[in-house]
Amino acid sequence: MWFAIGTLSRWLVFLGVLLMVGSLVFVSVVARPGRGGGEDDSLLEPDCFLPRFVAAKTAYAASLLLLLGALGRISAQLAVFRDPFEPLGSELALLLEATTWGKAWMAQVALGLTAALLFARVARALARGRGVGPTWCAAAIASAGLAFVPAFSGHAFGTQDLRVLAVASDGVHVLAASAWLGTLAVIARVTVVSRRRGAAVGRPRLVSWIARFSPLALGCAAVTVASGVFAAWLHLDAVSSLWLSTYGRRLLLKMGVLSVIIGLGAYNWKRSRGRIEAAGDPARLPGTVAWELAAALGILLVTALLVDTPMPME
Repeated sequence: MWFAIGTLSRWLVFLGVLLMVGSLVFVSVVARPGRGGGEDDSLLEPDCFLPRFVAAKTAYAASLLLLLGALGRISAQLAVFRDPFEPLGSELALLLEATTWGKAWMAQVALGLTAALLFARVARALARGRGVGPTWCAAAIASAGLAFVPAFSGHAFGTQDLRVLAVASDGVHVLAASAWLGTLAVIARVTVVSRRRGAAVGRPRLVSWIARFSPLALGCAAVTVASGVFAAWLHLDAVSSLWLSTYGRRLLLKMGVLSVIIGLGAYNWKRSRGRIEAAGDPARLPGTVAWELAAALGILLVTALLVDTPMPME
């Protein structure tokens, strides 16, 4: 039971980071304010308000998912760590204060709470027609920090050689994947929510979003693959470990799901813009985007399993 709770909790943490980073990239890059006028003025224009408000609310909900995942993680870890003959309080204090895992968990909770408060403030400010620039920047810093925290309680920090590079690469891996798949998820959510609220995203606007997102997605996908290959090179003691060890087999599964996502992404990159332009209003994303996002949820689950799997040399 605790294994399942721990896996689900890590999945929620990864999902939370992915959506927070995706919301930030959506607002800052994909749906960035037009020329002329300050940033906050553009954020408050009637045709710009709803997409950014939905993104802020999505990021806030994502921060709550991350905190829920963090609560599940500490529960599962304590169930494995604790001595049943010792007081629960002292065991919890020992786990948090005397282990790298505990310190990383506390940092994750602190950053998660900070991000939740900041995103909630952004949403309230947008609803009241106020500027959000400094608060949005602070939320971006907290979210970027959350992308690097998992490295300190995972395989990257346990690497004997090139530890600093391993931790940095792991954080970049999470950031790039989140900027890629998280942004796509936010674009999809914004189009759906806007249509339900009677303010559907028009074809020209959605086409412009896809035009800005596509080169970003290509670059982030390349970084995700490159950093993943580097991590595999660090953690596998031999090529045969890919099929002889549990870690290797789960890594192969992750690579397989990633290949599906890349294939769907390439298809969407080639076809989605033309299909959106040819379709009528209200604008809709192609159905293949839903398959790409479903595969993204799958790869997060495989990753949640992988980070808790002993490496072949252990």
